[in-house]
Amino acid sequence: MLFPGAARIARVVELDTIGSTFDAVDERADHLTTWATLDQRAGRGRLGREWVSPAGKCLSATVLVHTRRMREDAVAWMPLAAGLALADALDTLVGDRAGLKWPNDVLIDGKKIAGVLCERRKGAVAVGFGVNLTLERDELPTPHATSLTLEGAEGTPAVLADAVLWHMLRSLDALLPALGGEGLHAAVTAALTTIGRDVRVELPDGELLGRAVGLGPAGELQVDSGDGIVDVRAGDVVHVR
Repeated sequence: MLFPGAARIARVVELDTIGSTFDAVDERADHLTTWATLDQRAGRGRLGREWVSPAGKCLSATVLVHTRRMREDAVAWMPLAAGLALADALDTLVGDRAGLKWPNDVLIDGKKIAGVLCERRKGAVAVGFGVNLTLERDELPTPHATSLTLEGAEGTPAVLADAVLWHMLRSLDALLPALGGEGLHAAVTAALTTIGRDVRVELPDGELLGRAVGLGPAGELQVDSGDGIVDVRAGDVVHVR
């Protein structure tokens, strides 16, 4: 069994090799059922981007979260809650250095180590995520990426993957009752490394430059453009270095 710890929290379907863990999701499965692999061949990220996962060195997983009894405004917080849960899981391995980049990346000291992507399903949300486990520097997809190994975490890919998945499932399950509430808003705001940074936001109809100054009541990023506060609900954010 590849994920013995995580399997004590929820059903974990171990996949030897798959294009994307999203493709394995069965909407009839129980709440928190997880499909996980160390060999994802065609992962996908936001805006149709490919998530590169060298075999055996990255964790890729999708968790099915039932949402039938949740308010729609609460469900909208799922990507940020999942990012916070994943950052909490990584913090246990890297000494509380993980932070969030709005809306769906997990960074360590400004370098991306993990990403989250949520897809709506019938009565549920499929929460997908990928984590760089044991990549060496010359294996990183970009110069602005990192891995658990490079950040000092010790363990084989299997050991690290199980630790991350166990903590992720536990943290996400604990956060679900708080979706849309003030407590989650405050926790995500505190974890966001984007707030206080100069940013460039790539929008469908153009580009927005300004400083990220806060998080709105629905999880939108608030950017001061110099001419006023703009609420960004969807867009690709770049931290201006």
